[in-house]
Amino acid sequence: MKPVLPKLEVVTRTQAEFYDLDPMNIVWHGNHARFLEVGRRALLARIDYGYDAMKASGFSWPVVDLHIHYIRPITLGLPIEVVTTIAEWENRLKLAFVLRNADTQERLGRASTIQVAVDLRTETMLWETPLVLREKLAPFLPPR
Repeated sequence: MKPVLPKLEVVTRTQAEFYDLDPMNIVWHGNHARFLEVGRRALLARIDYGYDAMKASGFSWPVVDLHIHYIRPITLGLPIEVVTTIAEWENRLKLAFVLRNADTQERLGRASTIQVAVDLRTETMLWETPLVLREKLAPFLPPR
């Protein structure tokens, strides 16, 4: 059976700053993660489960896997849109990202991150999504 995904897409804007650049005047590959964080924070805010809410719920959600596919170079001041969606959520939280030129919509890259729930009290990783995230996503799930 195909997993049920939330109807949720968040588009945020950012741009490459001077400190993101490498000696070739393009964004250094390691700095792309900063753009993903912009999208991740916006999506988590949309479901009212930002970092403070996570902590208050008794869980942290560390990123345990990161994949980035670079398509076009990002240069200083380039307006970037980060499109963030949820690709998986039932046993782990997998977010999918598309980076694109905000002016032309040209795709600059795509990426994904995987986060897992960790109980803050016991420092134990959970193998199932905690009830709190299920509740936060419920308004975005299609009716069954």
